[in-house]
Amino acid sequence: MSALAAPFLMRRGSMSYVRVRVPKDLVELVGCSEVRRSLGPLRFHEARLLAARTGSKLKEAFEMMRNANDLTKQEVLNLIRDCFAGLSETYGQAYQPQSTEIDFELAEQQAMADEHMSALIPQVETRSFDPQTLLTAKRLVADRGVDLTGLPDARLMEIIEGVVRAMIEADRQFSFRLNDRLTPYVPEDPLFNGDARNCKQGIGLTVDELIEEYCKAKRFEWTAKTMKTHRPKLKLLSDFLGGDTRAESVTRDDMRPYPEALARLKKNYHLGVAKSLQSSQTNVESARIQASTATTILARATAMFRWAHAQGFISNNPAVNLTITAPKKKKGHRSRRPFTEAELRKLFSAPLFSGCESRYRRFVPGSKIIRDEYFFIPAILYYTGARLGEIVQLHFADCVIDGPTPYLSINENSDAKHGEEGYKSVKSDAGVRLIPIHPDLMALGFGDFVKWQRKGAKAKDRVFYRIKFGEDGQPSTVFSKWFGRFMDKIGLTDPALVAHSFRHTAEDYFRENLVPKYIIDQLIGHQDQSSAGAYGAGIGIEAAYEIVANLKLPVRLTELIPSD
Repeated sequence: MSALAAPFLMRRGSMSYVRVRVPKDLVELVGCSEVRRSLGPLRFHEARLLAARTGSKLKEAFEMMRNANDLTKQEVLNLIRDCFAGLSETYGQAYQPQSTEIDFELAEQQAMADEHMSALIPQVETRSFDPQTLLTAKRLVADRGVDLTGLPDARLMEIIEGVVRAMIEADRQFSFRLNDRLTPYVPEDPLFNGDARNCKQGIGLTVDELIEEYCKAKRFEWTAKTMKTHRPKLKLLSDFLGGDTRAESVTRDDMRPYPEALARLKKNYHLGVAKSLQSSQTNVESARIQASTATTILARATAMFRWAHAQGFISNNPAVNLTITAPKKKKGHRSRRPFTEAELRKLFSAPLFSGCESRYRRFVPGSKIIRDEYFFIPAILYYTGARLGEIVQLHFADCVIDGPTPYLSINENSDAKHGEEGYKSVKSDAGVRLIPIHPDLMALGFGDFVKWQRKGAKAKDRVFYRIKFGEDGQPSTVFSKWFGRFMDKIGLTDPALVAHSFRHTAEDYFRENLVPKYIIDQLIGHQDQSSAGAYGAGIGIEAAYEIVANLKLPVRLTELIPSD
């Protein structure tokens, strides 16, 4: 791919980077000859768009660095407050001790902050700044796209003084956070005390406009699915505050009731005809969404306000430290659990597996065993512990069924976009893996099923192409709902038993067979958090197949399901 097709993009293996050369006249100011930043393991078309956008913004910043003389008095004030906002994002967080001697470490951090302030305050009072302070202040300003080179002395000292005052205030905030993690910090310096750029309620973005700006800024960072799920959550905030309300006018008192309003939302509030936040609430506690769901919705609002404050759209963040109190759960209660041996026998002895009346009457006992998607997907989940979506999205190329070690390849190798037929997504890097196909699955006819599907698939890539993706674009949605109805039909009505329970079951039988944790993580697709997990590529597919083939399982489907 040429540079013209992918400007500013550099690829190394699976990682993508944005790289922009700094103009020669700005190298000394910026401190390097090129700017390079990691974009992470993105697909090429995503990385290309993000690199183009980021590179263009950097180019614009370089142009702005040449135009500091054009700043108005208000823009200078905004620039200084932007510097404080940036420092506040870093130093306003609660300090995390790095040792076991917490009191000593906090005292040391306090002393360092006091020493730094003691060095800066006299410089502000005398308006005489040492070289290191000048360099730090200029870099803070340069980070916001302004070059101070060539400014008149009076304007230069005005900006430097304001930025150093921001540095002092950041030290005060850091000291405050060493002793108090929760109370909102109120700046001592009046320059930063509730009087920022949009101080009048009649100016600035409305709540709806701010939501649009936020989503626009995140469009290259979020997937299509993420955007689709986050917008309705932000719509609830708009309903609560009023979309025409100026975001700058929103106070903490305005936001304080919001968590409670979310906690009163009805289950499935988002289904059916679009409703407002107010009409979606209920006083019946048993009919409300879970606290964890409400917390997820709240998190989107707090993240947006945090972003808006950092970007200078609002002078104060009204959503700081808003939380939803979750009811205390009973000890031992699990929202999902593994199947017991008795439950597995009941499941795989149902007419769907043991013999049903017809394709359309799968729950009625009969003599027909229809070995199709509904037969094989639960069996594969049981024998692999894979995620439901990973199996439903499998392509024919991912099923290696010939040879002595048949296996499934879980990957994202697809050109399809989210929601399109053939799209694939894996939860994490650890999710990309090879899974041995247990001999029982082959004995049940999975290899023949794949070959039969390939003949009827025509131009389709997916093995289970008859299982459609959900409206949310996820491969697991439709089958997950069907599986819930199937479980109810056969009398397994515990809400903690879902398709994901096969994954918990696999974890248990791997442990009971004394399989080492690092091998379980490799086969299941969990991230190995140990330091050793960063080394090596794991065991090979042949060794993994031997482990899987020799597992002692709670039940063997070949013993429960009649052969043809």
